[in-house]
Amino acid sequence: MSLTPELQKIIEENIHMIVMSIPKLKEEYSKLKHDWKFEHEYDFLYGSIIGQILGSTMTTFKLEYRRQATTEEMMAIGEIIESYFPLIRETISQ
Repeated sequence: MSLTPELQKIIEENIHMIVMSIPKLKEEYSKLKHDWKFEHEYDFLYGSIIGQILGSTMTTFKLEYRRQATTEEMMAIGEIIESYFPLIRETISQ
């Protein structure tokens, strides 16, 4: 089963909301750097944001379809998310 246009739109809207939160996340993660003991803020923030996007996307999928995504569907979701990697990296770097 391929992703519906409606689900694709929801995924993209979710990504945009998370990207818009990056400046605030940067502030918060900078405060936590010492306590959480990470050295590379950019990498930590990038991984955290991708994790948030993946987690919220898979939750949205499960709520929409009431089941887990198939491998094919996970690949389609991954392609959508990957298309936003440049925007995410650029926003973190600002």
